[in-house]
Amino acid sequence: MTTPPTGTGPGSFVDDAGRYRLESRIATGGMGVVWRATDTTLHRDVAIKVLKAEYADNADFRARFATEAQHAAALHHPGIASVYDFGEAHNDDGSGAPRPYLVMELVDGRPLSDLLRAGQPLDPDAARDLLAQAAAALGAAHAAGIVHRDVKPANLLVTPDRRIKITDFGIARASDTVGLTQTGQVMGTPQYLSPEQARGEVATPASDVYSLGVVAFECLTGHRPFQADTPVATALAHLREPVPELPDSVPPALAHVVRRALEKDPAARYPDGTAFAAALRDPAAADEQATRVAPLTSTAEQTQVLSTGAAPLAPPTRGTSLADADEQGEEKKRRFPWVPVLAVLLLVALGILLFVLLGGGDDEDPTDERPTRPGTSVTREPNRTSSPTERPSPTQTETTTSAPPTTSAPPPTTSAPPAPDTVEVVAGTYIGRNVREVESALRGLGLEVTLVEIDNPGDRSEGTVESVSPSGDVERGSLITVRYWGAPPATPTQTPRTPSSSAPTDDDTPEPSEGGTTG
Repeated sequence: MTTPPTGTGPGSFVDDAGRYRLESRIATGGMGVVWRATDTTLHRDVAIKVLKAEYADNADFRARFATEAQHAAALHHPGIASVYDFGEAHNDDGSGAPRPYLVMELVDGRPLSDLLRAGQPLDPDAARDLLAQAAAALGAAHAAGIVHRDVKPANLLVTPDRRIKITDFGIARASDTVGLTQTGQVMGTPQYLSPEQARGEVATPASDVYSLGVVAFECLTGHRPFQADTPVATALAHLREPVPELPDSVPPALAHVVRRALEKDPAARYPDGTAFAAALRDPAAADEQATRVAPLTSTAEQTQVLSTGAAPLAPPTRGTSLADADEQGEEKKRRFPWVPVLAVLLLVALGILLFVLLGGGDDEDPTDERPTRPGTSVTREPNRTSSPTERPSPTQTETTTSAPPTTSAPPPTTSAPPAPDTVEVVAGTYIGRNVREVESALRGLGLEVTLVEIDNPGDRSEGTVESVSPSGDVERGSLITVRYWGAPPATPTQTPRTPSSSAPTDDDTPEPSEGGTTG
């Protein structure tokens, strides 16, 4: 039997088994080349992304790439391009180093970057629909503990029926092992990089929200919010410069949603893609709610709703804006309407006390009439003091009758409002944190927790959380499963697992070189 030719050119097989035959180049991007290919085993068209040589030369990257590809393959969402397989291709440049590749479902669509190249803004409603789809897909990834880290128009494919497919899950995270490229470029795409990524900090779901917020700004204006001569200058602009105002053609509620997504502080943004998607679908409701919910600070990432009598084991701190403070003040007034009444009654009681002390008559006369408010009287009992100034004398009778029983304002019984039946669990805010800390926080919300240790591929911190489920609004007392990384093995495992296919499709690279259509 003739061995099929291997390599990275048209007509060659990217794998030794002769399963994936490269047909034609679709696009070229910063990290590699996307090919239209044929899966000769399942007889279907696929897209294969062969990464560049600088990644092939880095063993750490290849190990991380295998792990991240497995995670990406586990994502099943209509808005996420499926990852079918991955491996290492033979390099035909003579270096002998293998090149990592991904096998993805071929998408019949164009990258969003093609639609934005004319520099003209999209219709706000059309843009909002596409962005909400993208945010929902990111939310599904965030719930699974995966952060994209390189959200940009080139990675958002638009199908003929206006559906969004997100591609390149797993590649950006794996690229962190490489650090800066040989040319000194910042990893990721600086035009869409979040401030915390520009500072070299760990990317979170809120980082993806920021990047999609930049895409939203570009869709609504026809240009990016920050543009500079160099990648470094662009990254610095994300760190320092205020976001330009959106044009009047953008509905105010939608503009508010986009501005919140572009907050410099990750804690002030929507916590994950799911929350961003909800705001995009109903900007007016999100605008109204935004002043009621103070964003979480970076030191307390869990979202919780507690009764006044309950507190978590590690109570979170919340950042509160001026608008939040005003709204919270109004909320307190609505929840505790008796507070002003109690204050008035206390002032009245104080006035009575001062009157008695400064000239209210002889305390030792049991028949002395005390000045009282019209319609009120004081009832004395031997074992109960009804007023600080009322002292029964030795000849005082047990009961002094005067007017009807006192109404001198006993403080109303205060009871804490009932605890809500549900709490919100935002899975993405727990990912990467210590498992015991997460367990304590979840139990503090009134939830039951089960811990599941999973195998460590070798590049994860022992005892950190990999995923939390279920997420969203859950009833108190519900069982939450927390999966966390166990101890790393002596040698990182790099054995690839062939993922099964799923609904989404894939085709994404920064700057398509041939047509931009992947199907």
